[in-house]
Amino acid sequence: MFKRFQFQAVLLSSALAACGGGNSSSPQAGATDQLAASTISAQDNQAMELATTPVTTLASAVATPNLALYQPVSVSSAESSATGGGYAVDGQGSTRWSSQFSDSQWIAVDLGAATAINHVTLQWETAYGKSYALQTSTDNVNWRTVYSNGNGGGGTEEARFSATSARWVRMLGYQRATPWGYSLYELKVYNDAGGGSNPLPTDAIFAPGSFWYQPIPANVTLHANSAGYVADFLRQIRTYYGNVTINTTAYASPVFQPPAGIASVKVTQWDCQHKGYLDSSLAQQWASVPVPSAATPSDGSDGEMTIYQPSSNTLWEFWQARKVSGQWQACWGGRMTNVAASSGIWPPGYGTTATGLPFIGGQITAEELKRGEIRHVIGIALVDLEKAGIYSWPANRSDGYNPGNAANRIPEGSRFRLDPNLNVEAIAMHPVARIIARAAQKYGFVVWDKAGAISLRVQNPKSYTALGQADPYTALFNGTPNYALLNGFPWDKLQFLPKDYGKP
Repeated sequence: MFKRFQFQAVLLSSALAACGGGNSSSPQAGATDQLAASTISAQDNQAMELATTPVTTLASAVATPNLALYQPVSVSSAESSATGGGYAVDGQGSTRWSSQFSDSQWIAVDLGAATAINHVTLQWETAYGKSYALQTSTDNVNWRTVYSNGNGGGGTEEARFSATSARWVRMLGYQRATPWGYSLYELKVYNDAGGGSNPLPTDAIFAPGSFWYQPIPANVTLHANSAGYVADFLRQIRTYYGNVTINTTAYASPVFQPPAGIASVKVTQWDCQHKGYLDSSLAQQWASVPVPSAATPSDGSDGEMTIYQPSSNTLWEFWQARKVSGQWQACWGGRMTNVAASSGIWPPGYGTTATGLPFIGGQITAEELKRGEIRHVIGIALVDLEKAGIYSWPANRSDGYNPGNAANRIPEGSRFRLDPNLNVEAIAMHPVARIIARAAQKYGFVVWDKAGAISLRVQNPKSYTALGQADPYTALFNGTPNYALLNGFPWDKLQFLPKDYGKP
């Protein structure tokens, strides 16, 4: 990072552990399919839904009714009359909508009146969407994206987003996962009581082809010095506190997702490094930022904060953010527009990490840990790195330091994975570590920063607690300190990939 390193130390009885440092087009003309039951009143809709709800989930159904149930549906196409759009909102779970066999398809439900929503459930059949967006409209003409997923996994997918007013809700498919069309058993729309959570869809931010979301082939060629890099990685663990930690409240960025229409403010740059000058381009990037009133930076000297607004498809990142006399300031960062089409790399010179890789790409979220799967490359910070002039794509810069030209120093931007042939289910690890291990086998790690200890990052719990919600990691970690979560992780089974692996 722009600092040389920062870390927190935790002194226990015999150990010191440290933390490192849309598409807004309207639907094309297509088939319109309205369920016969769509004329049922809203009260009857809820009554019919509750009548088919098991007693064990009755309370939650009353609190958060499915607003799409029995509502009119329009679709771009249907495979047959037996798979029309209305079957995706009939509450059955065994009937389904299925589109024709092409990528660009959609299904839209009319909620009957504009209402606040913040949660959509997609229950996919075998033919699911690999890349898709959820969009809302108040006039069925102008659409805005509230959620996008560039790496869909099928099954039941929960999409939560900042509350927004909508009458129509649309799933717009960009890319199919199978040769068939898009097929949904159910499309459900909710306004969760209490406003829901503030999830970060880290596997649904950038373009589907971004390096963040590409699985590593099992038979990939390894770096010629993979063994040397692994040896130095293990040396760093032994040298710096004996573990790999997971940063939470400090040196991990909170992420806030403001809804459309929120008032924007100017964020000014302050010269925290005493350079004697400010960046004019950064002033333009921060001239109008939709900072929510509850936003707050991370603890620690870095004061990191991320603002991601799906409706405007824009991302802002801040380092050493602070509020002075009611005015937001930050020392460095950047703004990224057209995020959904981005490679997931900051323009050279901008962004908070020392490599130009945004935190939102490689942080681990509570939602990912809850579902038991991480679908992206994981960012990792090391302590001893190769000199600044030597780095590997996707990094576009480095703050490495190796004045003595020590052998086997790992360049920033390096990619590495956990041996995919390893049976991680048989290794005694915390459940969080096992989830990370599976992702490390499939997507791997990327060295994105220099820190005071080897460290990963979760989405900072302030993303939730600043909004009055509970810290989700309390239950997920189940009493295990963040520096001990990765105990037992088989770091000696790492495999480094060649320099500039995956570079276009």
